[in-house]
Amino acid sequence: MKLADAYLDKQNYKLSSKQFLKVLKKAPHHLPAHIGYVMALERIGRTKQLCTVALAYGNATKIAIQLGVKGDDGVEVDVNKVGDGEYSERNKGGMAEAILRRALTVAKSCSKYEEKMMTLVRLSEIAHTYVLAADVYYLIGLEIVQHGTTTVVDGEGEMEEAMQAFEVANAFIRHFMLETATTTAEGEDDDDALFYHAGSMLELGKIALSREDNVKEGIEYVEKALRKSDELEEDGKVEALVLLGQAKQSMGDLDGSIQNYKLALDLPSVGKSTAKAHHQLAIALLTKKKGGDNNVKEQDIENHFEQALELGMDPTPEAIAVLGEHNIHVMRSVNRAQWDAYNKAMESEKGGGSGGIMSGGGLGSSSQSVFAPQKETVEQEQQAEDALSLLEQGAVAYDGNVPTGGEGDSSLGAVHRRSSAT
Repeated sequence: MKLADAYLDKQNYKLSSKQFLKVLKKAPHHLPAHIGYVMALERIGRTKQLCTVALAYGNATKIAIQLGVKGDDGVEVDVNKVGDGEYSERNKGGMAEAILRRALTVAKSCSKYEEKMMTLVRLSEIAHTYVLAADVYYLIGLEIVQHGTTTVVDGEGEMEEAMQAFEVANAFIRHFMLETATTTAEGEDDDDALFYHAGSMLELGKIALSREDNVKEGIEYVEKALRKSDELEEDGKVEALVLLGQAKQSMGDLDGSIQNYKLALDLPSVGKSTAKAHHQLAIALLTKKKGGDNNVKEQDIENHFEQALELGMDPTPEAIAVLGEHNIHVMRSVNRAQWDAYNKAMESEKGGGSGGIMSGGGLGSSSQSVFAPQKETVEQEQQAEDALSLLEQGAVAYDGNVPTGGEGDSSLGAVHRRSSAT
């Protein structure tokens, strides 16, 4: 172990992985060696091999759960006590949670959608706390929404799959809160106060708002997400406020929508969502001015359109009508949009896209749902018996020299060093 750690510290990842492998062949359940080995593989890996690395981190997670290792707070993680006690909260799942969250981070960077989905589904089976399981299913739903076909006409099946994943995430949180929550705020319903996954509620709201005659339902989902805004990423908070503003604007509530857009702009800038807030606010102000509100200044409308374009939004007819075709912000955004279109066309010519997850091209030969029981192949059964199988696959696959994993990933590195010392 000392030699393997020394190579790892010197960033000689190939030699480090070989030394860790020697340790693992003698002691297949030695957790520090598992962690060090996968970290070394990740850092010498190539992008197309990231799913293998993510599954190897998942393998290390299983070992951590089996060993019942303790987190920083001293709470033992016992697979037979899933959801029981304080360690079921986010980041309270001990060392096993730290490893699995690293696996999820790596899995999100997998290049192929089908492989990414298969990897997330397999990692969901390893999650050992309710909150962690909810987060995994949220990621599964998010991937279906982002990369699957999600139009109402052509992708209703994919949309329903995404909604199912988000509802599963909500169910895990509800189960956890039923076991741990003792009181709720006065006058609040349990469901409104605590029992749902904030990110999943936001995504359910987006889906509802994308469908006709579902505005009120969408508003309810988004408002619930904002009640737990501390669980949302900064981009999610801005996006939720913009969605709420758009929904109110569609119902004729201009003052309410303007208030939401301004709240979104009070938050730190996060790129596209902030750009959309500027754009929608400009449109709302323009509508008010056309309606006879003399308190709205034309300069404010122009400024918000320009800010939207500067933050990366493509030029819209509304922005061009107000600013003019020769406005410097309009011209820059037009050039950027044309360049992006050219790059997309070139990528499309180089290699066609593969079918969605429902096409049967990624999750085996069948087109079964990702939520259907996964049939174990002979190879998978062998992997379950042999703790080294995934890692040995990774050792064969990795021959690159471009670091991909956070060398500054202090949390997992600390876990490895702390484990090695024990």
